[in-house]
Amino acid sequence: MNLRKIMQKSFLILFILIFSLSNFTQALMIKFSLKKLTIGADAIILAEVKRIQYEWSMDKSTILTIATLQIHEILKGEIDNNQILIQYPGGRVGDIGLKVSDIPSFRPKEKVLVFLKSIVNITDMKHSLTAMQNFFPVFRLFGFAQGKYSIGRDGIAHKRGYDLISKKYEPDKSLTLADLKAKIKNILNQNNKEKNKSYEDRKH
Repeated sequence: MNLRKIMQKSFLILFILIFSLSNFTQALMIKFSLKKLTIGADAIILAEVKRIQYEWSMDKSTILTIATLQIHEILKGEIDNNQILIQYPGGRVGDIGLKVSDIPSFRPKEKVLVFLKSIVNITDMKHSLTAMQNFFPVFRLFGFAQGKYSIGRDGIAHKRGYDLISKKYEPDKSLTLADLKAKIKNILNQNNKEKNKSYEDRKH
């Protein structure tokens, strides 16, 4: 048995162990409030997932998922294209798979609201060939699993796939899409007012 086959089998065993454990435990995370997500994100969009693909990073160090999203509405940021890519660790290539517990998965035709950070150094070999060669902007999720809301047919936005260190109730974990958008816009307006006031105070 050559070294490549040994490494592939080892990776597969690791995937099975991670997958099994993930059925019982999820990542414990520090809470990202809606305000922190909104202010810290480079872009916030409402979109539909059009395509999911998996591939090795260019340096072959990890498996990556690349989700193509069709933009329906931009709540924050400037994006010139009508589609973007979100790249995150995890996925399956052939017989080898990787599951990361604090990263949410996407599925085709899923409607989502996501908080995003731009991937600046996209030519780094730790990224995928698809991300490096495509014409669309490439992002990562801000706040990991907390940075994605899945929108149901009933218009309710849900966050899933994580547990917080603090067990306090999260008021913004599940709410209507209309309420979520209104809260985000209110946070952005308030933040802009504070910035303008700070600027005026410095002038005087």
